[in-house]
Amino acid sequence: MREPSSTGATDLVVAFSFTPYVDTAAVVAAKRVREEGRAVDVVQNDMAPSRAQDPDLGRIADDLVRRRTVLPTPTWFSSWKAVRAFADAGLEQVLRWDAEGPGYERLYSRAHWVPSHVLAARVKAHRPHVRWVAEFSDPLSVHADGRERHAPVEEGPLLDELAANLREAGVGPPGDNLFLWAETLPYALADELLFTNTNQRDLMLSRISDAGLAARAAARAVVRPHPTLPPAYYDLADPPVDLDPGRAHIGYFGNFYANRGLGTVLDALAALPAAQRAQVQLHVHTEQGEKLVTAVAARGLEPQVSVRPFVGYLDFLALCRRMDVLLLTDATTKGAFARNPFLPSKWSDYRGSGRPVWGVVEEGSPLSAQALDHRSPVKHTTAAVQVLAQIVREAGRPSGQRSERPSV
Repeated sequence: MREPSSTGATDLVVAFSFTPYVDTAAVVAAKRVREEGRAVDVVQNDMAPSRAQDPDLGRIADDLVRRRTVLPTPTWFSSWKAVRAFADAGLEQVLRWDAEGPGYERLYSRAHWVPSHVLAARVKAHRPHVRWVAEFSDPLSVHADGRERHAPVEEGPLLDELAANLREAGVGPPGDNLFLWAETLPYALADELLFTNTNQRDLMLSRISDAGLAARAAARAVVRPHPTLPPAYYDLADPPVDLDPGRAHIGYFGNFYANRGLGTVLDALAALPAAQRAQVQLHVHTEQGEKLVTAVAARGLEPQVSVRPFVGYLDFLALCRRMDVLLLTDATTKGAFARNPFLPSKWSDYRGSGRPVWGVVEEGSPLSAQALDHRSPVKHTTAAVQVLAQIVREAGRPSGQRSERPSV
């Protein structure tokens, strides 16, 4: 971690999860800082109990960090105790920095990890002139399968203060659900609400029961996809990788969930004619390798699928550039939501690599609206077979007729 400057900034970042911790929320928050290009002070949590550190992540935005505090508060996802500890210790630090100067003018917070928005709301209440931009990575009060997400709040000084802030803004307290509080506070107090896609925005705004609050939130809603780093970041690392020049190399980086996996792609590989299948290599970097190895073996695909652990973020960016195609899969949400509200953050990294991207997409999803080079529907093996055949054909073209992998 780069040593911050003793001279403060006029921009404050409140991000419970921030680099150098290996966490999607941390990386996206740092990329927002890089995107803005402004000096910042950072309030973050010590994520060591649940997240590893990658010092290279500091290269995203540490040069813009002037002051930083890493608070030793509990790293729990849905705990009022963790929220209270972060909001109390964080506010004390922010007010001290603000008094030392030069004084804050802008505030950015990001959730997931909901304590970010609660602390940011307290800062806004104490310093109303500060312009607060609150970002939502995904809906907070609803699970990916459409079920309500709930965690209790606790009576006490913090809840009383937050309720008073809402009432002063003309909004009633949202009950006993922590996740509703983490949505309602920004809706009522933030100057700008940042969403990563229109489906997410529309879903979250549609769940606001107070018509006045819904109108306020809609007026302040801005859609801005996850940031993409400048091309130079893809050349900072040089990880070793052995790629057979006679094959088309497809890269997948990420974990799997109940509603998002590689089953359709593996079935398509197995269904591909043997001569074409021999020309494909799927490289999967994941923390869930054991399950995938079993699925690969069951289909007899060991020669075609390489399963490896996660790599550091800068290595990941460099490896993206060495692939012929990058693979990205949608979450399947049919029956849970009218329209898929999730845009994978990996798309922003893939897009910056300059390599072709294959999206396995759900109809009407945010990913399906992107400029993908290849696409096939979720759970549609035949369509995936056709994409694989096309990738093999393109990989076999003479060099003047295909896009070459950049040298790194």
